[in-house]
Amino acid sequence: MRFFIKSIFFVLGISIIGLMLWFGMPNIQTAFKKVEVISVTITLNNKCSVDDDSFVVAVPGTDIMVPFKKGIARLRLKSDRKVQLQSNPKYEAVRYTGIHVPVEPKMILEADCSTSPRLKGIFGSMKNQFKN
Repeated sequence: MRFFIKSIFFVLGISIIGLMLWFGMPNIQTAFKKVEVISVTITLNNKCSVDDDSFVVAVPGTDIMVPFKKGIARLRLKSDRKVQLQSNPKYEAVRYTGIHVPVEPKMILEADCSTSPRLKGIFGSMKNQFKN
């Protein structure tokens, strides 16, 4: 009888630890998600004084760079990829590098030349971490 109670507590404890890890660590959940190729439509929200043609969507870790046509870029990517807004390499006078953003079927990337995108990303993650 004692062995039975100990084994129940052991299984219950392991289950609780597993659930805490599963729901407490989103990286574990994403590791088990099925990776599939999705169509991604990215809309550019250009708050800079340059033309939309000055920006491209880059896929970090690859050589893929897609320009915007009428403010929209379309790609087919794996669902675990990230994209980044960058300045178009054909215009050497413009330099812009955005933060890495996980892909979704419909996205809006904002080009705001008044604020550094990296700084916005840092403060945005701090705001999400310490929100009340």
